[in-house]
Amino acid sequence: MNREQRLEAMAAADAAAIVALADDVLETFEVEVTRGPTVGLLMVRVEEPADRLPFNFTEVTVAEAEVAAGEHRGYAMVMGKSMEHALAAAVLDAAVAAEHPLCDRIDAFLDEAVRADERRWAQRWAEVARTRVQFEDVT
Repeated sequence: MNREQRLEAMAAADAAAIVALADDVLETFEVEVTRGPTVGLLMVRVEEPADRLPFNFTEVTVAEAEVAAGEHRGYAMVMGKSMEHALAAAVLDAAVAAEHPLCDRIDAFLDEAVRADERRWAQRWAEVARTRVQFEDVT
């Protein structure tokens, strides 16, 4: 999994599980918090479907953090106000960059987090699928 996929997986993963895993990593890995954790707003841009024009749809609350472990940097941004989740995810990002001994465990955890997120989305789509409107094209 590349870094972008890893950061997405950490943002979607259960916050308590991310924090627990980061605590395990921190037993043998020293980091310095270089920014945050802070809470802020992020603009969500979408594309209008008819003319394909971008516009600012809304703002979402996010928490973000950045850490350093020697020459390795870790960063994370998660939706909501969970600064602990963001900081823990940044620690995991730095640990993977530094090839920490728990990298295999981190990767396995993130793979399962992605699969769990996909299952949640599939369930949501299945729940709303029956409300889908089908139009006939009469020519």
